[in-house]
Amino acid sequence: MESAMRFFSEKGYDGTSIQEIADDCRIAKGSLYKFFPSKEDLLLEIYLTQVNKLYDKLDAIRRDKALDPRDALIREIECNFDFFLENRFIMREFKTLSSTSNKIGPFMHRMRSGLLDSCRNGLLQYVGKDLEAHIWEMVCVFSGIMKEFMHLVVFDNKPLNVRDLSAFIADRIDSLASDIRRNQREPVVPGSIMEELLVAGHSCFRTSPLDLRTELLRSARTTIQELAVTNHRKKELEEAVALLEAEFEGEEPKPVILHALLQFLSIEYPLACIAKQLEKYVTPHS
Repeated sequence: MESAMRFFSEKGYDGTSIQEIADDCRIAKGSLYKFFPSKEDLLLEIYLTQVNKLYDKLDAIRRDKALDPRDALIREIECNFDFFLENRFIMREFKTLSSTSNKIGPFMHRMRSGLLDSCRNGLLQYVGKDLEAHIWEMVCVFSGIMKEFMHLVVFDNKPLNVRDLSAFIADRIDSLASDIRRNQREPVVPGSIMEELLVAGHSCFRTSPLDLRTELLRSARTTIQELAVTNHRKKELEEAVALLEAEFEGEEPKPVILHALLQFLSIEYPLACIAKQLEKYVTPHS
């Protein structure tokens, strides 16, 4: 996926071929199609991977008890700006492809719902449980402000200072929270109407880690069969994958063993990217 990101960023989606990506990864074009049925699916998978990285960063900020709540909110806002700036080439491609693709529209709908849910969680942690009944109004206001500033920075390439923008937006959230507490109005966006969006968002972005790990191991086995190596070497690699799977599924997986097996697989270039993705599942509770 790193290779595809580089090509899409440098040459654009239309200017990049699956053959170029396969050649850069030193694998057969047909092998790449086994992982991604189309170039469009590859683009969507790249974005999903990047979105999940964003969620991990936001989760880390929210768990950091050493951060002042306002500083944490500003960092969250900065993370969102950084995400869209780093992936602006994908956003531009989505904008272009949305009129001709039957996948981009539904995908963008699910993406939006997932991001709204994440935004709800972050704002609720910041403003407090006493405003939970009004949290969706706050999410809508926050998202509207973010959308316009994001468009200026990402699509219009305006040289705005992200840190200053983030602090300004945090000030607006503080003012909104104070106004809601002072006026004691009834909520205008009931939480019940957002449930469908939340379910769609979770189904898109929060695939089970176990399912992802299983799919990566399956991909490793498929890739091994297509390697231009001796049968003896293929057998060694297949045994390594079997040992890896057994270790992952054990009661107390040993990181040292997992790292060693992944390093062994990485010797073969076509397996290196799979091994790298499996590395993130190497924890004391793999």
